[in-house]
Amino acid sequence: MSTGMGMVDGGVVAPGGPQPTCIDVHIHQESALGKLLLSGCSLLRPSSQTLGSRRLLVASWAVQIVLGVLSGVLGGFLHFFYYSPVWNSGAAIWTGVVAVLAGTIAFIYEKRGGFYLAQLRTLLALAAFSTATAAVVIGACNFYEYHFESEDICDISPSGSWPTSAPHTPSPEEVRRLHLCLSYLNMLKALFISIRAMLLGVWVLLLLASLAPLCLYCWRRLRPKEKRDQKKLLGGNEI
Repeated sequence: MSTGMGMVDGGVVAPGGPQPTCIDVHIHQESALGKLLLSGCSLLRPSSQTLGSRRLLVASWAVQIVLGVLSGVLGGFLHFFYYSPVWNSGAAIWTGVVAVLAGTIAFIYEKRGGFYLAQLRTLLALAAFSTATAAVVIGACNFYEYHFESEDICDISPSGSWPTSAPHTPSPEEVRRLHLCLSYLNMLKALFISIRAMLLGVWVLLLLASLAPLCLYCWRRLRPKEKRDQKKLLGGNEI
């Protein structure tokens, strides 16, 4: 009886049974503190290694902004041509706008942070990837599709649009002007194809820039797993 009871102030007898429970709680607190220290160390280790990945992210955001502006400018040049599936689809405009917004919001989130900015950044990153993919598909499928009304541009007949008029024999000066007009038209076609090629290259680079955050995220997710597997192997070898 004396082993299970104890005397306190006032002569009241108090049971001494809960003491092992207190010891268990104390041990649990020490283990939680140890886990907290270990987790803190694990968080501090990759902090020095993420500097390069952060620079790569900043570079990808800057590239998105620059290429987005370039996509809009090159898409504006297509407005001078009579018909182009790329211009009619508006791929150059909406791809450039989404890329500029994605890069700008990413920079703002890097400076200020915030839950809503993080969600908006993720949404725009996915939108930039989707629009760049769609633009590459549209540009590749319709690369050589264009329409020039060469008969109207290089028309040298004096009758104009009257098909019932008498046939006209062109003079040497008119023939020279016709050849000159056709040569200029061929140069215009070459310029059009070069703009289309530059636009396609810009969209491919935008696609790669939008893939950079996803690749870094996958790399960060896979690297801790590799470290844990290595620790398990080392622990098994030590045992």
